Amino acid sequence: MSRLILYGAYARGAYKRGQPDNEREYRAVVELVRVGWAKDNPAFRRVFTSRFVPGGTEEQIQWFTELARKTTSPNIAAPILETRGHIDVSDLLEQIHVPTLVLHARNDNAIPFAEGKLLASRIPNAEFVELDSCNHILLEHEPAWKRFCDAVLEFTGAGHELPFASLSQREREILSLLTEGLSNADIAARLGISDKTVRNQLSKLFDKLGVWTRAQAIVFARERGFR
Repeated sequence: MSRLILYGAYARGAYKRGQPDNEREYRAVVELVRVGWAKDNPAFRRVFTSRFVPGGTEEQIQWFTELARKTTSPNIAAPILETRGHIDVSDLLEQIHVPTLVLHARNDNAIPFAEGKLLASRIPNAEFVELDSCNHILLEHEPAWKRFCDAVLEFTGAGHELPFASLSQREREILSLLTEGLSNADIAARLGISDKTVRNQLSKLFDKLGVWTRAQAIVFARERGFR
């Protein structure tokens, strides 16, 4: 493993956090799952669902509630939740020695924000990103989702290469020479192709990058560390 990304994660279960109110709430959820998970009335499962997507639309909440019912039975779901409540691996965090990114929603209803902060503080040199959301499952319309995507792409390095993934080898060669300040004629001579071919390739390249001029293409490539 070369990198580690932890989103909405925790090292201590609800019974190990030293928070009586949080523990009572968690025990209530486990009991609701045990007695109401399989019932036709979705009210029991909605309590579980609402902790994960409190900002979801009615359609999203209904979908997640039904997914929860289909995923497992109450005889399995309740023991899993109960076991999770007793987990405590906080003593192992200092043993993580790979670059680590920890992301957590500020008002996460499922996993307290403090648990994400704990992970970042105990894992050596971990980077922490706070997301402005109340949803444990981020929704695509909220700014936190874009912040999450940007942070992950930046951390993995994919954010620099991703915009260029659709370029052909020839287009990459032309873009590289373009960033060196070469004219169309110079690029054609360097690659042994015609000026017309360079113009056609540049037109396709601009479309793929979402730019309109060679100046914009040069800035776009340089800012993203294109090589």
